Amino acid sequence: MRTPVVLIAAGAMLLAGSPAYAAGWTTVPSPSEVPGDNYLYGADSSGATNVWAVGGVYAPTGGNFHALAMRYDGTAWRFVSRAGLPGNETLRGVDAISAGDVWAVGQVRSGISGSATLAAHWNGTAWTREATPNANPASMNNLYGVAAAGGTVWAVGNYVDPSSSINRRKLILQRTGGAWHVAAAPAVARYESLAAVDATGPADAWAVGSASADINSAPLTPLTLHWNGNAWVSTTLPAASGTSLAGVDARTSSDVWAVGSTYASTGRQPYTAHFDGTSWRRVATPTLPGGGELTDVVALSSSAAVAVGRSNGAPLILRWDGRSWTREAAPASSNPFLTGAAAAGSGSVWAVGYRFEFNAYANRTLTLLG
Repeated sequence: MRTPVVLIAAGAMLLAGSPAYAAGWTTVPSPSEVPGDNYLYGADSSGATNVWAVGGVYAPTGGNFHALAMRYDGTAWRFVSRAGLPGNETLRGVDAISAGDVWAVGQVRSGISGSATLAAHWNGTAWTREATPNANPASMNNLYGVAAAGGTVWAVGNYVDPSSSINRRKLILQRTGGAWHVAAAPAVARYESLAAVDATGPADAWAVGSASADINSAPLTPLTLHWNGNAWVSTTLPAASGTSLAGVDARTSSDVWAVGSTYASTGRQPYTAHFDGTSWRRVATPTLPGGGELTDVVALSSSAAVAVGRSNGAPLILRWDGRSWTREAAPASSNPFLTGAAAAGSGSVWAVGYRFEFNAYANRTLTLLG
């Protein structure tokens, strides 16, 4: 077991500079391990004083890496101990039910160049890694999203197809009765990858990602699966060729958002779609000079949602007011990428990711509050 990271000494921790303000969004200081590249990939919260962000730290010399987990307690972001994690792991997704009940998923190095699925539970003191299956134990298995609801925990990702190293297959893991197993789902295409999952209860969950007939020559299409309590069912979204999904938020069974990006005559542009309990419809987003992509979305009410990502080397934040999406100004950063979003209570939202710092010539954690 690696030495847990609780608090890093002043010489090994870097905080973002003083808060910068722009149109209601604030850059909030967040810790980074130094030296090394720090990335935040996912976020979730159960309230304003229990906000989580997870990712990974990569050594500047290459080779070694380990998970990064942080928690905002209402006052500041602080490192969370890695006690219980195996080492050489990356966390990609997190679901915070309470301060003492948090699920995180990702992957851990396996062999020389492979990876194994990783699912861990935080009990308020330490992580407990749970045994998880791998669809292809001899190669790469990855988990990117996790959601817990109604006594079931879902984790989604992909694995390398044993018959073709250039193709991936979707991977869905379900935890019931204290054990994880691979959940069956319909085959949609030769290439499939799931990026995110959310659930409102034991009979209502959504998983999204991308699919392609041939990843080398055919365009991506949205991959959208719905769990109805008995089986995963493939659904169709209104989307042009070249569309992929990266985030989903199910506020209720009749209020679900999916976000990603799509190709257009103006280049790659943000894509959003909404499910009203009966069908999906595409919702127009502003056309962005230089293009852009969305990575995550959080719905606060039926008339308020926030989607985050990146556009032309700048943070991308879109806000839904019940009628349309509007881009909001964000504090300037050096080549930032917003990768996750979480509700922060009282109508506020956290956006997390990473930014490049020229002085250190490395990536550092980035957290914005809006």
